Amino acid sequence: MSTIAGQQITSVPGGRYQAVFRNKIAPPLWLLVIVIGFFWKLTLTSQFTWMESPDQANQVLPWQQVQAAAFHRGTFPLWDPYLWGGQSLIGQAQPGTAYPPNWILYSLPLNRDRQLRRSYLHWYWALIHAMAALFCYWLCRDMDRSRMASLIAGIAFALSGTVGTTDWPQIVNGMIWMPLVLMFLFRAVREERPILSAALSGFFLGVSWLSGHHQVPVYMTLAVAAVWIFHILRGGRLNRSVLLLAGVAAIFLLLTSALQVLPAYEYGHLARRWIGTPSPVGWKEAVPYSVHHDASLHLFALYGLIIPGVNGFANPYVGLIILAFAGLAVALWWKDARVRILCVLSLAGLFVSLGYQSLFHGVLYALMPLVDKSREPGMAVFLFNFGVAVLTAFGFDGLTSQTESAWPRRITRWLACIGALMLLLMLGVFVSKQLRWDFDDRPVLVAVLGLLLAALFYAYHHRNLSSTSLGICCLLLLLMDLGNSTGYGYANNADSGRAVYLKKLSENQDILKWIRSRPGRFRIQRDSQDIPFNYGDWYGIEELGGYVTSLPNNLCRLGWAAARDVQLYGVKYWIGRKPGAPDQIEVFTGQSGLKVYEMPGALPRVWSVHDVASVESENQIVPAFENPQLDLRHTALFWRETPKLDPCPGEDQVSLTSSDFNSVVIQADMRCRGMVVLSDNYYPGWDATVDGKPARIWEAYTVIRGVEVDAGAHRIEMRYQPASFRWGAGLLVISVLGLVGLWWNDRRRAAQTSRL
Repeated sequence: MSTIAGQQITSVPGGRYQAVFRNKIAPPLWLLVIVIGFFWKLTLTSQFTWMESPDQANQVLPWQQVQAAAFHRGTFPLWDPYLWGGQSLIGQAQPGTAYPPNWILYSLPLNRDRQLRRSYLHWYWALIHAMAALFCYWLCRDMDRSRMASLIAGIAFALSGTVGTTDWPQIVNGMIWMPLVLMFLFRAVREERPILSAALSGFFLGVSWLSGHHQVPVYMTLAVAAVWIFHILRGGRLNRSVLLLAGVAAIFLLLTSALQVLPAYEYGHLARRWIGTPSPVGWKEAVPYSVHHDASLHLFALYGLIIPGVNGFANPYVGLIILAFAGLAVALWWKDARVRILCVLSLAGLFVSLGYQSLFHGVLYALMPLVDKSREPGMAVFLFNFGVAVLTAFGFDGLTSQTESAWPRRITRWLACIGALMLLLMLGVFVSKQLRWDFDDRPVLVAVLGLLLAALFYAYHHRNLSSTSLGICCLLLLLMDLGNSTGYGYANNADSGRAVYLKKLSENQDILKWIRSRPGRFRIQRDSQDIPFNYGDWYGIEELGGYVTSLPNNLCRLGWAAARDVQLYGVKYWIGRKPGAPDQIEVFTGQSGLKVYEMPGALPRVWSVHDVASVESENQIVPAFENPQLDLRHTALFWRETPKLDPCPGEDQVSLTSSDFNSVVIQADMRCRGMVVLSDNYYPGWDATVDGKPARIWEAYTVIRGVEVDAGAHRIEMRYQPASFRWGAGLLVISVLGLVGLWWNDRRRAAQTSRL
């Protein structure tokens, strides 16, 4: 009720909805609009792309494509059948198979070539950053920051530094959850629905682990653990209630992350990983510190905090505007424990990212599990980017609320001096080059924006600007500043000097058509100089090859390049400008000059054997396999235990009926008891049945799959349904149900309290 001219009237019901729209709905919409506009090159035109790089075009995009193909065939892509004889897709982690937001992308309609639409990938990229902006906005609002300050901080987090400039989606997807993790942690320690808040903090940290890459989640987990420890020991004594909450968060972290962590942990113990050393390393081998040396941020990159284009392994650019507000936050809000925590997190992330030039990283490398596996310390600068972005909100609110402080005037003078000095230095370089501008001119804009920000601070201090006008102007300057780094280098499709990787994905269609027209089941190999991308994943064609980060131990042990390895895996064709071996026969020439050569001696994709050979030690495997007296077509090699087979005259009839992502069906008509061999990699998690009855899968030739079969006609089915995935999925369901239960319990208790 309200009163006008002494009369009571009923307030307009729409006013409440207007307030909800203004406070709850409008800010996220503004963030979405701003991010879409910022990524105009991707969302509003079709001329640019963020994927024009070797890793994205050759590896990441085919990963996305193979998973989308599986989704559109009604299958969850646990196994990749197309590269290197097949290996666990979810176990490799980096494809992001376990990350739920990716499932939306994979479910979207494909183009007429049954491939992911590039426009969807561009919007996917923009929406990842919109999520980052929204999550940071929520964190700042939860810390009682104003809407304008929170908007600025959200944009700062989403579009600056590593979140803005890293082009690996599996890494960025891990970064964006940090605001929600910290928001619910702070809620828990201030006893706002503490159990539920702690559970949500752990849950969102677990979602970060589902993203694919382990580097950022490792550093994020260490940082979050440090914040919990600070609150547990705050006041000089053990706070058992906070310790309990940290335990709840840890439980939900483990439950949620299990969907990705368990398959990756299993795969990590069964694979060897390429890390930039001459040979791959296994799980029990520490990543040499020399690898961390090469992937550090490096001290010179500290200049890259304010100078775009100066970066080491990662891009730390945040610019003068963010740093100025972060400096104001530290100066004006230091008594606030949250500001101190953010400041420490920022500096810790910066120091650790220096890698070999930082004592702190060396200690973590030596003592903390998984830090040695996170071979790129430069990515830890993400914590710095996050911390200063959130501090930006405190800085803006401090500027508008603590008007009597001398710090805004000091920051104003420093900004003016830095901007003027940068302009003078650039002018000096310009003159020294005899007025020839042949270098990166972006620092000029940085200097100008620094001077403009100083002018805004001066105008506000003298009350010539309102706080709203100040916020809008600062936001516009920030977008201009960050546009000088994030998205600045996106390749134009018409730039023949840069648009060189993605176009290869659509070349040599005549060769593809010819390969698909060949009868039977077989594998191919290709010259990676002529076709650098993962041909198998992109086109759904099995190949013995691929641009991957790791391979199963048994395949690495046996090898993959020798003639007998190629023969064993049924490689029938080689694609290249010249033959890969002297005995190959040219059978097709494409319009580009690329040729297809037939490789003699390739075994079928599935066959039967009735004779076995065995070795007792691992170092005997390769000599025995390479021995020409071993008839691969009729004799299977085993390590240690061997099956009991019956010799018989004549040939069995064996055929590969179907082969999909997670399943294989074989028809076999056996003359006597023998083994049906499939030239797909042996790996735990594959189960077999013969005529519906469970059967053992043997590690034939020490690397591929074999099943014992009695005489007669049989149907053999193999399915990949690893226990690690089933357990992970079950634990994730428990995590979600646990959150629902805690939320319902809180609602029930709140309702009971209100009735009292």
